[in-house]
Amino acid sequence: MEGQAPQGTAGDATRLIAQVERDRGIDLSQYRLSYVERRLATRLRALDLVTYRQYGQYLLDHTEEYTRLLDTLTVNVTDFFRDPPVWKIIRGEVIPALITAKTANGQRTIRVWSAGCATGEEPYSLTMAFLTELGDAAKSFIVSVAATDLDPVALQTAQRAEYDVAKLEHLPGPDRVRFTVNDGRRFTIKPEVTEHVRFRKMNLFSDAPPLAIDLILCRNVFIYFTREQQERIINVFHKSLARGGYLVLGRTEKMPNGAAAGFEPISSKERIYRKI
Repeated sequence: MEGQAPQGTAGDATRLIAQVERDRGIDLSQYRLSYVERRLATRLRALDLVTYRQYGQYLLDHTEEYTRLLDTLTVNVTDFFRDPPVWKIIRGEVIPALITAKTANGQRTIRVWSAGCATGEEPYSLTMAFLTELGDAAKSFIVSVAATDLDPVALQTAQRAEYDVAKLEHLPGPDRVRFTVNDGRRFTIKPEVTEHVRFRKMNLFSDAPPLAIDLILCRNVFIYFTREQQERIINVFHKSLARGGYLVLGRTEKMPNGAAAGFEPISSKERIYRKI
């Protein structure tokens, strides 16, 4: 079957995509259908299956296949300031709103949680964004970023704060100059950033979460969980957030209906919500 496209109609592909959304809450409409079909073909070939219907049944019988499928679909590569449209809202609206509210209330502590932080690019991006927005006022604020993940190897990489120089292209110029040291092959995140971030291994279902959080990013994590598990995690996030705190999910991840009542959408397209 090598090189062959899966057999079936466009309707079969659409039904399979609907099954993925129903069972995992993943909105594949964010991708072009041709892209989804190519990625599905990769998994079918790996399993020696021929049709979309066969693969749909295989997913029902072997739920662990969802992880492999979603890895294939999302091509999970973490980068600094990944998904620029999301960061445009985070940096242009969310962070300024949080700082304004803190200042108005006479508060000087900002708590952030990067849940599923992988190798650290996201929590470091968040810290850079807050320090940049605060400017000279950063000296009078405490910016505390909790970065959690289940993978100890990824966390070790994150704690080293050292990355291949190719990743520099994802950093805006001013952030690159201010917050990194580059030796030509590798670059290091400066202590000005790393001193605000605390990494720890954490299971979202069983470990105690941080509390009084102003902003949570949990992106491309839900894809590995059932709808019921997603609702459980959203409820954890709701309890962790301070009133008016923000939650950012991955762009393909929908807010579970059973947990949506506790949030108002700031940007439905970019999956940004605020705790009611």
